[in-house]
Amino acid sequence: MSLEARKTKEGSDHMTAAAKHLETSAWKLKFSPDWDSAADEFQKAAVCFKVGRVWDQAKSAHMKAAEAYANSGSLFHAGKQFDQALLICKEMGQLEEVEDLASRGGLLYRQAGSPESASHMLIRAAKLLEVKYPERAISLYEKAADTVGTEDRPAEAGQHMEQAARLTVRARQYDRAADLLNNTLNMYSEAGTQGTAHGRVVLAFVIVQEQRGDSVAASKVWSQWGGLCDGYQSAAANDIISGFSDQDGELARRGLDSPAVKALDNDYVKLARDMEVPRGGGVGEEEELDLC
Repeated sequence: MSLEARKTKEGSDHMTAAAKHLETSAWKLKFSPDWDSAADEFQKAAVCFKVGRVWDQAKSAHMKAAEAYANSGSLFHAGKQFDQALLICKEMGQLEEVEDLASRGGLLYRQAGSPESASHMLIRAAKLLEVKYPERAISLYEKAADTVGTEDRPAEAGQHMEQAARLTVRARQYDRAADLLNNTLNMYSEAGTQGTAHGRVVLAFVIVQEQRGDSVAASKVWSQWGGLCDGYQSAAANDIISGFSDQDGELARRGLDSPAVKALDNDYVKLARDMEVPRGGGVGEEEELDLC
């Protein structure tokens, strides 16, 4: 018998033993399941199934172990079972289950008083989903930001929110992106950010507001947060805002094609590249139109 077959049989034996621990019997004066012992058997079964490369059964064993640990009051260990099930989904390419597993596992970690483990799990899951399911990854980044935000860590929360905003741009959810970028800057401000460390967020925010067709909002972003930008970012932002406000397409395009914009994350670079700018070319073009 091969190692895989032997371990699969061993896993099945552990599952049978776990089921027995869950049985109740008035004759044996056992009135409630033995959740602790069942959880340990389910956990051992999951390990055996993984060695046997029977992934579906391994995931099922982890989920049963999570339920048993939760019923026994061991919420942290229940969360770890969801963590292991998530890794199996990655191995099997079943990414559609990742968001649910990470959300449930993260909640268990938080209830167990371990927000650090919760945020790590949510971020790992979000990174798995970024390419194929960006909208689901957004939700996980937001939950990670909320998790660390409650622990008085606004700078880290801002980083997670910034990632969520980037993905909303990829998903073309520009109103949501504007809200997330505003929240990001507020979190960085709460963390006491000084200097020009987060000027990239301000420049990205200006671009998103112009994509939304709201030049007034873009100007407000600059008025409130422009001090976070360095010289190159400031020049680009001013070109973009003035170009759209004055219907000067050449000026707007100069700002959107600037090195400062091209240094942003790819999602913002692509947005800037594909944005439609005003057709006007400044004062000279307006005079030419008047003559016609």
